[in-house]
Amino acid sequence: MIRSSILLFCLLITSAVRARAQQLEPITADEALDRVLKNNVLTYEGSPFHAIMEIRTTEGDDPAFRSRIEVFWEEPQHYRLTLESRDFGQTLVVDGAKIMETDRGDFYPGWLHAFVTALLDPIPRLKDLRGRNDMVPLEPQRLQPCIHRDDRPGGITDQMTWASACFSGSAPTLEYVLDFTYYMNFSDFHNFGRKPKQIARIYMSYALDNLKLRGKLTMIEDWAPRPDMLAVSKATPPAQRILTTFVSTATEESLLENAPKDVVWPTVREGKTDGYMIVHAMTDRTGQVRETSNHNSDNAELEGVGREVALKYKFKPLIVDGVAQQMEMPLVLHFATKPGDPIPELDDATTRKMITGCSLPHEIKDPASAGHHIVITFKVDDDGHLDTLGSSDRKILVLSLFDQFHGCHFAQYRQNGQPTPYHANLSVMAH
Repeated sequence: MIRSSILLFCLLITSAVRARAQQLEPITADEALDRVLKNNVLTYEGSPFHAIMEIRTTEGDDPAFRSRIEVFWEEPQHYRLTLESRDFGQTLVVDGAKIMETDRGDFYPGWLHAFVTALLDPIPRLKDLRGRNDMVPLEPQRLQPCIHRDDRPGGITDQMTWASACFSGSAPTLEYVLDFTYYMNFSDFHNFGRKPKQIARIYMSYALDNLKLRGKLTMIEDWAPRPDMLAVSKATPPAQRILTTFVSTATEESLLENAPKDVVWPTVREGKTDGYMIVHAMTDRTGQVRETSNHNSDNAELEGVGREVALKYKFKPLIVDGVAQQMEMPLVLHFATKPGDPIPELDDATTRKMITGCSLPHEIKDPASAGHHIVITFKVDDDGHLDTLGSSDRKILVLSLFDQFHGCHFAQYRQNGQPTPYHANLSVMAH
């Protein structure tokens, strides 16, 4: 649910910023994008550079994700890129219209491509974000303003066009970028280049079931281009290259060859027992799904199983200009299951013992429910991280609750000796 949670947070922030817009000194969305390109993007009107990025998981050091990206860049049509990971490697030389590509492995994983994108083209849906009516305030503040696009033909989000780019500070500075195929957070900015830019040194993204990945720019230096490193004497035929195309639901459905039947979904502890989920899925060039990650679901408990189900899908190869390509898609799955053991509900007294590091009030400002007891419910994951929160009267803005309780720490709760998600219910009087 990380992408849907990020999207909700972005929408809340955007609404808050718009409400304050008259008090600030805003610029247009297009101007904000232009400034970010000029100030934060290495490959936009930049000088030649040599960069190395090391990628690791943030918890532990999973060898499947341990990887390295090296770039020698002169200009957009002249650069050399080398990728190394456990299961895939690539050397790519772009020399104008001529391209040389050497691959190790038959599948280019999406999570690795995301970090390459972050270095070379960090706002891949730039054209879809142009021409918006959003205004971006130029004032340092804790809440980042966002440019957001969410086309909804027939009331359904168009996954091919929706995107968000969010900023911070008065420059402004790029904070994070989000679309269906890509999420990247940028931080730890430092000066670089003969035309000084502020370039991020830390890059954060997610894969699979919200596994957190961290890319660190371990080297960034000026580079005097060497023609021998960027020359291509013999171009690689298109059929021997690994390219990926993002396709619509209609396209993927037209290519479906085989889908698992009679899927047995596990019981759920809360939420819907019948509904749908969207899985972010990628195929190899034969049409076999090889990589899946969470996007959103009518019941988040089932996302992990949904990812496993999606890996069993097989499509006919996607042919573009006569050449088979990898596909990236929003794969829609239907689930039907039954309720199981419910998530533990903690009363007020237990809740106050489980939450530390912040002040837990006995009263809360909520004029719409003044004089009544209401319950603030924190949904906490089995690892002790806050998932969602809300109020029983549904009248207090979720953003204001996050503002009040964002510094809290939540203890793990155990049931039958095992960590379990739980609902911590805080009883307060509204005034």
